[in-house]
Amino acid sequence: MYNVLLLIQGNVMKKIKLLLLMLIFSLPLMAERADLSWIQSWGYQLQDVNLSEVEASTNDVMVIDYSKSGDDESAFSPEEIASLQASGKIVLAYLSIGEAEDYRFYWKEKWNSKKPAFLEEENPDWAGNYKVKYWYKAWWKKALRPYLDKIMAAGFDGVYLDIIDGYYYFGEKENKMRTRANQMVKLVEQIANYTRTEYGEEFIVSPQNGLAILDDCSKKYKQRYLTAIDAVGVESLYYNTYSEEDKNYRIEKLAELSSANKLILNVEYIDATKYDEYYNTWENSNLNIVGYPADADTALDELVQPFN
Repeated sequence: MYNVLLLIQGNVMKKIKLLLLMLIFSLPLMAERADLSWIQSWGYQLQDVNLSEVEASTNDVMVIDYSKSGDDESAFSPEEIASLQASGKIVLAYLSIGEAEDYRFYWKEKWNSKKPAFLEEENPDWAGNYKVKYWYKAWWKKALRPYLDKIMAAGFDGVYLDIIDGYYYFGEKENKMRTRANQMVKLVEQIANYTRTEYGEEFIVSPQNGLAILDDCSKKYKQRYLTAIDAVGVESLYYNTYSEEDKNYRIEKLAELSSANKLILNVEYIDATKYDEYYNTWENSNLNIVGYPADADTALDELVQPFN
């Protein structure tokens, strides 16, 4: 009887081990997020992009539009993006998620006379750019999702998301700051989940500006935001600042992001006389930051070579 029990027990253990092995080998390999720890330089050009010049540059990261002229007809091909990547670059596509642009492929002519429910007023500082109620499903379905599909089809390594601070416009206007901040986090998270499901976990998500969202959203959503993103872009941190108080506040938020191992891509709109001073400033900071000196006119229509 004892031997029979041992035999049964042995068979059960064999079956359990077999099931465990089957389970292990049936699981997909755990994909990893992109490693950005090696990044030492970056470039940012949205207009008049010369791909040969970009390819020849020594920038580790390049942020460009998905299209040479902003329209679908001049969209960069997968072969062109692959050529940039073959030169050792991470290539991110610029994407405005808090404003609609009337020259993009998703813009319908009828919107000029009858705006969809998600469209708000035109940005007085940028003609053809319109505030959007970014939490509306129609904005995702009609604009953002098809835009992301084009970016992924072209083979970009990730997206550089602009107008994150669009939440502040609605939060202040409607006295719903926490709600609108949480909804912006949800949108960034939705973009991250969608692209990483379709493209792979290594797809990079980097919002630009809007650092106050770390305080304006709830604690739960702050963690979700940090989980979704890989890097953050920040404009005019050291020069052309709004105030010393604002500068110090943003440095404080960037320190939080550095502690969370997020890469900081800083762009300053300065002339060449300030390059050395700027380099020393960010190089000697305690932040996980890489700097790029763009032309002072903020047009982003010329590629400035990285620091040596």
